[in-house]
Amino acid sequence: MQTITDSDFIDFVGKQESQFIVRPSELLQAVKDRLAGNVAVSGDRLPWRKTEGLVALRSGEVSLWAGINGHGKTLILGQVCAWALPSRWLIASMEMPPAATMERMMRQMIGARNPSDYLVDDYMTYTDDKLWIYDQTDSVKPERILGMCWYAASHLKVAHVIIDSLVKCGIKNDDYNLQKDFVDRLCWLAKTTGLHVHLVHHIRKGDKEGNIPDKFDIRGAGELTDLVDNVFIVHRNKKKEDLIAKGEDVDAHVPDCVLKVAKQRHGEAEPAFNLWLHKDSMQFVPSPDDRPMFYPRKEASAEDEAMAERIAIQEAG
Repeated sequence: MQTITDSDFIDFVGKQESQFIVRPSELLQAVKDRLAGNVAVSGDRLPWRKTEGLVALRSGEVSLWAGINGHGKTLILGQVCAWALPSRWLIASMEMPPAATMERMMRQMIGARNPSDYLVDDYMTYTDDKLWIYDQTDSVKPERILGMCWYAASHLKVAHVIIDSLVKCGIKNDDYNLQKDFVDRLCWLAKTTGLHVHLVHHIRKGDKEGNIPDKFDIRGAGELTDLVDNVFIVHRNKKKEDLIAKGEDVDAHVPDCVLKVAKQRHGEAEPAFNLWLHKDSMQFVPSPDDRPMFYPRKEASAEDEAMAERIAIQEAG
C-alpha cells in the first residue's frame, strides 16, 4: 500500500474548471456506441453473473450507494472493489481503520474467514499497485476530499474512488445547500477526469425496517439523487437474520440482501438483484447454493493461481 500525504494532493484543491466546445463529428463513435446499446454494459462489471449486461461502472460517473445503517453498504462495495481489480481504486473509508478495511477485503478475495499467511501475503502484494487507502478516520473538509480525488485520478491514475461516507465529509446533516454543492463538484470532477466516484450515504429508517426503500428515502438534499448518475440501494433482510438468531427454521431461498439499482442515467435497466451472504468470506453470492467466489489475480502464473485456488477452497471449507 503506497502512502500519500496530505501535502501531495492539497495543491489540486481549487483547480479551475475546463470548458470545451466540440463538433458533433467528434462524438461520432460515442453516438454509435449508444445507438448500438453498448453504453449500458461498458465499464467495470459487478461481481455477480446475474448483473452482466444490465449494469456496469462507467468512467466519468458518480454512484450513490445508499442504505439503512448496518445494512452492508461498505461490505458490498468492498466486494465490488475487489472484483474490479486490476482497475485502480482508492478507498476513503473515514468510518473504518485501514487495517479493518483490508481485513474484510482479504476475506472476500480469498473466500475464507481465516486465510493462511501465504495467501494474505500473496494478495497484499497483488494489491500494492492497484489499491490505495486514505488513512483518515475523522471528518474531512469537502475541499480536501475533492483535492484527494483529483490527485488520485491525475497522479495515481486511479479509476475508482470510494468515499465512505457523505456524513464524514464535514457537512452538517441539515446543510442541504452544501451537500448539493459538494455532490455537484464531485460530478464535475468525475466527468473532467474520467474517475468513477462511489459515494456512500444513509437512508432514513422508516416505520418498518423490512420495507425496501427507494431513492426518495435517501437522507439530505433531494437534489443528491438528481445530480448523480447511478443510485444503488443495499437492503439486508433483517427479519430473516432475527429468525435465524432465534433458532427458527428459515427458507434458505429467501434472499439475505437485495441490491436495487434505483437509478442508472446512462443505462436502460433499473433492476434489483437478490443476494445471499456467505458469512465466513463476507461475500455476497448470487444464489443460496453458491460457494464463495475466488478472485483470480490477472498477472499470476497459471501454476501459482491453481495453487492459490486450491488453498482457498480448502480454507473456505
